[in-house]
Amino acid sequence: MKHLNNYILANIKYLLIFGFFLLLGSCSSDENLDKKDTSETLVAEAKSFLNGDFVLNTRVLMNGVNKTLLPQGCPTKVNFSWSKTDKNALTVRLNEFTVGQMPLVITFACDAKIMQLSSWEKKEYKGDNWIKFQGADGHLVVNNQAKNSVSKGSSVKGFYNVKTHEINFIIDFNMMNVSSECFLQTIDKSRTNKYEEEFKKFEEDLAAYKKEHGL
Repeated sequence: MKHLNNYILANIKYLLIFGFFLLLGSCSSDENLDKKDTSETLVAEAKSFLNGDFVLNTRVLMNGVNKTLLPQGCPTKVNFSWSKTDKNALTVRLNEFTVGQMPLVITFACDAKIMQLSSWEKKEYKGDNWIKFQGADGHLVVNNQAKNSVSKGSSVKGFYNVKTHEINFIIDFNMMNVSSECFLQTIDKSRTNKYEEEFKKFEEDLAAYKKEHGL
């Protein structure tokens, strides 16, 4: 019985070691995949649509608290532009952004690289039509003060489906634990021309929410 237990323990030990190295290999493979460009066809399709100003619903989070207050977030103008020198570079920009109880006015722009999804991300974003965009150290201007505009540690990471035009991303400003979240939604180009109308409705709903909650 003692020899049998030792045999079982030895096999468990080898299985654990094998599993550990298998996991390391998988992570390494995903890390290398992240650095690879996605297909030129997907990039071309993304460029044909994801270009210019769009109105998306976003939530501003400060220390994890939704400062837009409303669960559906706030209509927000987001600009996407593509590099003329790097076919896989996309710039995401928010211009003079402030909503709800957010005490700051933020302008932010970050260059992002278009890349393939990892195997883990493909489990969440199913199908072959998704691209990932990811960038770091964006340019940040707070309350129109342009000093030290490069925000080290700031980042943007998102996903876009070139067929369905679904998108989501999160911007971490690396400042006062403030981030902007665009939760998964489908882009509607017609919203751009209705931004003022949508924002007015948001302000009305926000005022009603504050009144109801004694804010």
